[in-house]
Amino acid sequence: MMSGEAPTAIVPVRQLRLSDAVAAQLEALINSGHFGADGRLPSERELAERFAVGRGSMREAIRKLEALGIITRAHGVGTFGVAGAASARMGLLTAGDVSALELFEVRYRLEPLAAELSAERRTSADLKRLKEILDHSLRPDLSDEDFVRLDFEFHSLVVHAAKNSLLAQMYQQLEPHHAIYSAKVISLPERRSRAQEGHHRILAAVSQRNTAEAREQALAHLLEAEGDLVSAVEKSESPHNR
Repeated sequence: MMSGEAPTAIVPVRQLRLSDAVAAQLEALINSGHFGADGRLPSERELAERFAVGRGSMREAIRKLEALGIITRAHGVGTFGVAGAASARMGLLTAGDVSALELFEVRYRLEPLAAELSAERRTSADLKRLKEILDHSLRPDLSDEDFVRLDFEFHSLVVHAAKNSLLAQMYQQLEPHHAIYSAKVISLPERRSRAQEGHHRILAAVSQRNTAEAREQALAHLLEAEGDLVSAVEKSESPHNR
């Protein structure tokens, strides 16, 4: 820098992947109503030609927007942009750099198995800690932030009670995504009380060493959570909320 010259704030330049740039532009077109009243998109091949990109980049951009709920596919009918609902869906349907759908897909596989194994292998110390977490989560003065932390701690402890180190390592990778997602939905009507009820049902099955019931209750808990998310998204898309 030359003497006497005022310092300049330099912002690092972020180089977007081609598919990210295409996805951003396609999202803007969808939100502007560019594709008409029904939002039906041209074929992947035609879009690639219009954007002057390869089919691979176009396909990846479409997948990104589909994961965010901005694009939806109807088998045998076509691909559609969800105009007007994108921002609401993006807020609820993302958990960091993954989609809520991806998060649930992994949780559906890991948590019922973990609950089943925990019912078989848990110790009295595991039960004591799980009960302490649930008792603490019932405190009326507990903030949503603290509830989210206890929520993950409960699920994590169920996994650790399965006594499978690889399963525990895999589940630990979900923590940042779980925290982001849970913080978004915990304020939904009755979500907190419904989560508590699900936790108590899981604990009861684990406590009784009922492996089949533990698996079933863990799955039911996740289905209920995903159902609440879907209801919230549908409500956000209602004409009365636009």
